[in-house]
Amino acid sequence: MRKLLLFALLLSGGNLSAQQIAVFGEKDFFVLDSNGASSGPKEPDHAAFLDDYKSDLALKAPYEEAMDLVSPPAWGKTVSAATRGRILYHASFPRGFACHLTLENLLPDHDYILTLNGNPAKAGNSLLLTPVAHNEQERYYDFLIVRTDAHGRYDAGLGIYLKPGAYDVRCYVKDTADFKIVLYRDFFKFTVR
Repeated sequence: MRKLLLFALLLSGGNLSAQQIAVFGEKDFFVLDSNGASSGPKEPDHAAFLDDYKSDLALKAPYEEAMDLVSPPAWGKTVSAATRGRILYHASFPRGFACHLTLENLLPDHDYILTLNGNPAKAGNSLLLTPVAHNEQERYYDFLIVRTDAHGRYDAGLGIYLKPGAYDVRCYVKDTADFKIVLYRDFFKFTVR
């Protein structure tokens, strides 16, 4: 069922505006306005997070924090001078990170990987899942592949299930074609309760 949801999500890139997605892993997520989300996850912690995320959405609680995503310096790649992103988010959320992500002026009908990336000297690094190749102390989490619409835009609410703790991490948007970073935000803080 999750593979079918992923396929439908990727094919419907032009219809993603204002979707709400609860994310438990890169290929393990629920689109809340789809019929597939009605059964919900089986794991108790995942189900509790989904309930918290749905409640937050129903309350229409305003996000306390906002940050821009910008094209990276020379170590990344620039899609265009107009490429940009914005994340509105809760500074603290139970069992995860809740936000609204908007990306603009990327390649049309193209897949991108959303990533949280740590640093061994900062909070939350040890809570991320995967060690960086050739620098195993630094960790990251590729949490979702998204597809832009015909205008190079992506707009969705995201609830990302994470381990509890304080986080001080980077946010990356990576091109699936070559894994180069096309948008990023250097370190920002949030807490998972």
